[in-house]
Amino acid sequence: MFDWFGKTFGRGKYPQDSRSDLEKVADDMNKVIKFPELKLPAPPAPEVEKPAKVYYRLGLSDTNRVAFSMGYGEILMNKEGCQNLIDQITFFMNQLEDENAE
Repeated sequence: MFDWFGKTFGRGKYPQDSRSDLEKVADDMNKVIKFPELKLPAPPAPEVEKPAKVYYRLGLSDTNRVAFSMGYGEILMNKEGCQNLIDQITFFMNQLEDENAE
């Protein structure tokens, strides 16, 4: 690195490469392993079906609760919670019937 007064300070001199930059790059490119050529054309990719739009989902969870999902939210209910939800839905359903009768 520093060659003060021609001393190498215990290190040998590195050999200088007299090739041009293009020759060095060509030599490096010959060392690269190339991918094999494809002999047969690749099979066509299967078409992906568009999933059906789900507005809500009702099911059971692994903790033995009823799971009601709508959008990004989910409600987990036990038996009493389900009965309470059914009662509220019937109450509001009866109100809708009253509005339709008018």
